[in-house]
Amino acid sequence: MSRRNNPSKSRFLQTFPESTIEREFTKLSTRLRFSFAYFDYSQEPAQNFEDWTHEQLAKLLHKLKHYSEETKEYWMNQRVGSGSLKVLEVYGSFPRRSDYVHPRHIPVDVNWARFRLESDMRLIGFLVPPNTDGVSLAVANTFYITFLDQHHRFYLSESK
Repeated sequence: MSRRNNPSKSRFLQTFPESTIEREFTKLSTRLRFSFAYFDYSQEPAQNFEDWTHEQLAKLLHKLKHYSEETKEYWMNQRVGSGSLKVLEVYGSFPRRSDYVHPRHIPVDVNWARFRLESDMRLIGFLVPPNTDGVSLAVANTFYITFLDQHHRFYLSESK
């Protein structure tokens, strides 16, 4: 006896998710995530969302989505430009040569870092050191966005 093909049933069954939290746990726990909890636009060089164009903000959101598909370590090893620059650069302490000052509301012992967006545009923030007592994997894999740096004024290179 042959079974009848039921297209409605097939379409309905194709709408059900195929994955579970157990299957996705490694991805969920190790992928990079972003937080605006420490966002600061009070300093003169920093910009607020209103200071960026719709196109710039759309690009930023697309980049955040793209960056969150991989781990922090992946982006720390991805090179851009001439090959020596990385997508995610972790500086450690706050740079000595900067047009910004270390915000008082951010702990002194975080690892300052930046994401290259395009040309001079940077996303400045920090990471909590993974060896910090009591830090969960989720916190260690979070990039805390602090500044929108449209003109690359956070870490001043010698040529600037």
